[in-house]
This record gives sequence, structure tokens and C-alpha cells, in this order.
Amino acid sequence: MLPFRLRPVYKYYLWGGTKLITDYGKHPDNDTLAESWELASHKDGDSVILDGECTGLTLSEAVREHPAIVSSSFRADETFPILVKMIDAKQPLSIQVHPFNDYARRVEHSKGKTEAWYILEHDEGAFIYLGFAKNVSRREFEQAIMNNTLPEILRKVYVKDNDMFFIPAGTIHAIGAGITLAEFQENSNITYRVYDYGRRDKDGNTRELHIAKALDVTNTFPLNITPPGQRGNVIVSCNKFHVERVKAPYSGRTNNDSFKFLMCIEGSGEFRCGDVSFELVKGENVFVPADCENEFSVEGAGEFLIIQV
Repeated sequence: MLPFRLRPVYKYYLWGGTKLITDYGKHPDNDTLAESWELASHKDGDSVILDGECTGLTLSEAVREHPAIVSSSFRADETFPILVKMIDAKQPLSIQVHPFNDYARRVEHSKGKTEAWYILEHDEGAFIYLGFAKNVSRREFEQAIMNNTLPEILRKVYVKDNDMFFIPAGTIHAIGAGITLAEFQENSNITYRVYDYGRRDKDGNTRELHIAKALDVTNTFPLNITPPGQRGNVIVSCNKFHVERVKAPYSGRTNNDSFKFLMCIEGSGEFRCGDVSFELVKGENVFVPADCENEFSVEGAGEFLIIQV
């Protein structure tokens, strides 16, 4: 199948800002935007195909009809492997954790969630929480939640543009205020929230916490969380996803093992593959199916992330 573009799914949460609108060309039905799900085949959000023979279908529908666009071994009844987002955190996200696959399958009937973040932009002094600063017991973890002192025992990391962070399932974490990033993750939307700064929504309600489940799945010790597989253009590579950062001019091709998903994160470039061509500007994407027979190229001065499984 030939390459195609995808219309993202927009998510509006109380911590979202305006950078995805002003800097990345998103057009939501709202003044603020928290998340843009760029590559999504999930019950909570499904990208829509904009070009080619599957125009108008959701990605889930297209994958059921043409599973070979994912890989030669992918079956129509399988879950699409990954979810790719852009996130604008004007305010900090809740402190949270995601479950491992075995726990998620048993308790939530879902995949677990290992993820990685690539920092696109940051305000001065912006930081994330990533794991614990020291070994803690389950009891100490629980007491810190109940006493509203959880941030005091977490590892605080100041960020820079182009930083990459790897967050294995079971790692306590949070995106801080003033950060715009790209997120690559297993195709799951299971989040256990344990601390939310006492915030209330527009109706005056606090958001639900999931303390018991978080206690079940959280690794309560510092982890070696250096992004795996970094070399050359590769910024993270694990058994869940593989991400490269490249600059135009660039050429490549898929093989039957995986699709490739290109996101323009800076500048612009002309994408070409056989008779297909698209002008990609910052914030736009293109999906190159695994069964695409032609080489693709990007000309111009753009910078791109290329994501595959």
C-alpha cells in the first residue's frame, strides 16, 4: 500500500496549553489542547486516514482490512502495537504510574504501558519526576501519598530540548509544567494517578486517584532508566518501539517487518514515495506501510522523528 497521512485525535485536559496550536499547527475545537494523538488505533481515540485507497477509514478499520500495512506477521485481530502522541503541559501532569503487561491483562484486560518522551520545547526551569530519589518501602510510598509529600521523595530531573527519557512500566513519573514533548508508548491508556496537586476540574471535583493499584505495580527503588539502544540517529530502541531523529535530505524504505511513521518536528520537507508526494510542515505526519514497495525520501530542511516497531 502507498503512504498516507493521518488526522490526529485531540484530547482536552485541564493541564493543556496552546503550543500545539500555535507552534505545531493543530486545529482543535478549543482554545487549549493537551494531547494530539498522532498515531492512534485505540477505543479512546482512532486516527483517520486522509489519503489513498483507505481515505476516510480509521486506522483500526484499515488495519483490519489490510494487516500487512503493520507487518507481514501482524494479524487482523491483534491490537495495534503502539500509540504516538504530542503533549503540551502548560501545568504539571499528575504523578502517576502505568502497569506491566501481565498485571494490566489480568486486572484491566488491556496492555500495560512502557513509554518514552522526546522533549520538543521547554520553559526555563522545567522538570520532570522520574522514579524515586532513593529506595523506599511500600509503606513509605503509601504514607507519602497520604501525607501529600510524594514529590519530596521523587527524582527531579531538569530537562533540555532534544532530551530523551525512557519510562518502563512500573516507574512513578510526571511531566512538569512548561514542557512540550513527543511520547511513544505501548498501545494502552491505563494510568494510575496517585497525586494531583489538589486540583479541581471545571465542576469543582477532584480527579480520581488509584492508590491501591499504584501500590501494586510501582517499583519502589531507583532504576537505571537510560534510554536503551541509543546510537547515531537512534534515540531510543527497545522491544516495544524504535525511534530515530533525522534531518532532510533523507531516504529510506520499509520492509515487511514494520511500518515507519514520520513526524515533522522542525521546519518542513517534501515527502516522496513513488507517485505520492506531500509537503510536510512542523506538526504533520505520514505513515509508510510495511508492505510499501518503493523507497521514500524527504527533501528540504526539515527535522523528523521516525517511529517503528
